[in-house]
Amino acid sequence: MWQYDFHMFYMGARAILEGTSPYQLWDFVGPYPLAVFFIPLALLPEPLAYLTFLTLNIFLSWKLLGLKKSLWVLISFPVIFCLFVGQIDFLLTMLILAGPPWTLGLLIIKPQLGFVFIPWFLRKLKPTEYLKAAIPAIILLVISFILSPGWVHEWLTGSPGLQKYSEHASNIYWLIPLSWRVTAMLVGAAIALPIGIQLKNKADSWTFLSLFAPLTNIYSPSVLSEWIGPLEVGVSWLAIFLVGGNIHSGMPLFLMGLVILIKSILKNHGESHLLALR
Repeated sequence: MWQYDFHMFYMGARAILEGTSPYQLWDFVGPYPLAVFFIPLALLPEPLAYLTFLTLNIFLSWKLLGLKKSLWVLISFPVIFCLFVGQIDFLLTMLILAGPPWTLGLLIIKPQLGFVFIPWFLRKLKPTEYLKAAIPAIILLVISFILSPGWVHEWLTGSPGLQKYSEHASNIYWLIPLSWRVTAMLVGAAIALPIGIQLKNKADSWTFLSLFAPLTNIYSPSVLSEWIGPLEVGVSWLAIFLVGGNIHSGMPLFLMGLVILIKSILKNHGESHLLALR
């Protein structure tokens, strides 16, 4: 399990460098731009590439969140597991925090994260900034289509499908029986998205949408790292120990999001009350 996802991404990039398709690999199911994104790391020996990946994650966490906050973040279960397997949710979150709007286009390498991030930025960005946000995505897509014009068909053909992804749900859909989960994911996402767009507070919007995002895993709550503290760390590990079993079958890590959302609502309510008293 250690470095499993990182190895898959790394080998996908190596396949491109060797002139073949990453979709010839047994378990590469991400969009082609994900493999393109990993090409710089694939130029290094894999152990050094993984060390570089870890260093970049930790450095960005320290730089963007501060030492104290980043320490809490890095011992939360979703982030630890994300780094352990070499997934990119945490890295993408840090990159998006580092340089919006320019970094938003990087979501093309894992589009499902856009469900959480993009609605809030739609309200925040000026119309003239939308092009800046799109540039990284355009560059990655142009490179991808030059290298492999038919990659979209390969990607969709090899996708495990919503039913398979639903088995790994770690957000609110974890509570729904598997036989109903795909329907719940689609309906829940359709209802939550317009609500999330209307939420002006960043913590409220990102957390609310993460609770109803259609595709999640046990490392997905790492997108909420900006608000992870000691309570959230405790809840993240409690969720694992309470359920036990196969961690890939999904976990109730939506509890982290609920804690963050409740804290944000209480804080906003308290601030509004203080303003009303003045």
